[in-house]
Amino acid sequence: MTNKEVAELAGVSSAAVSRFLNGGYLSEEKRERIAAAIEQTGYVPSANARILRLKKSDTVGIILTKSDEATLSGVTAGLEKYLFAAGYGASLAYVSDEENSDFNAMRSMLERQIDGIVLISSAPVPGNLDLFERARVPVVIVGQHARNQNCVRFDNFGAAYDLASSLGCSMESRVAYIDAGKRYRSFGSDRRKGFLAGLERAGVPKDRITVVTGGFSVDEGYYATKKLLATRTDFTHIACATDAMAAGAIKAVRERLGISRRGKGPIISGFGNDPILQAVAGPLPTVRYDYEVCGIKAAEIIVDLLKGEVKSVASMVLGYEVVGV
Repeated sequence: MTNKEVAELAGVSSAAVSRFLNGGYLSEEKRERIAAAIEQTGYVPSANARILRLKKSDTVGIILTKSDEATLSGVTAGLEKYLFAAGYGASLAYVSDEENSDFNAMRSMLERQIDGIVLISSAPVPGNLDLFERARVPVVIVGQHARNQNCVRFDNFGAAYDLASSLGCSMESRVAYIDAGKRYRSFGSDRRKGFLAGLERAGVPKDRITVVTGGFSVDEGYYATKKLLATRTDFTHIACATDAMAAGAIKAVRERLGISRRGKGPIISGFGNDPILQAVAGPLPTVRYDYEVCGIKAAEIIVDLLKGEVKSVASMVLGYEVVGV
């Protein structure tokens, strides 16, 4: 079924059908005839033809690189809620954290004339910024700061500082911090620096602090902690850059020290307030971020950019809550 066939069935011109589909002016009589013809035939207009005609898709591309489930589901829920309410669709692309994977996803979306892009990334994206500028589409980066780009992120330094200050550390404490590693330095660096600054404020000597590289996952937290405990077992605190790593750390501590119940062994902390981890191992000292609000704020910026209501670069830093201490 084509536009022309609908027009013939309704007894109107093809131009009238186009005006009907695009919200243009028509008499009430013609509107009723066209609506009846569409209902009778089940006609669905071509999205590709509409994109070519109007030079826009009313769709925002959302690219999600590797992260934990709670983060992704919360941010995408906020994004989709606001975008749909504003009349925009969403096209999601899940990519790995391998080099250039997000770059290729962006290029593919731009070839399909996506109106704007939201990139949710745990890895730095400096190599992609030229693509954004050449494509001339609005872009919002979630989770990190990129120079001269619209960004929405959390105050990871402040969160880590407050978490470290809340753990009851002192001069006698021996603390291990398991970093997120180079792949996740967009947020990992701020968390590490903030946590170490908080330990300094608490009076923990530098020679009683051990920093090692973990990663992001449960397994990476497990093996990093297992390696730590192979050298010494007198840590009073083991802090992890993510809740997933904290789950792995708990497993390694229980195996190495023979601990079978809560409240024994070192205090283990994380970031993210994962509800499953809190239910199984809690109360675990951690930081709660409102990921859905983060998604809503990112959607607000991209919609304002698409409507031309914002022209300057917007950089938004969101708050947090320390819990479980």
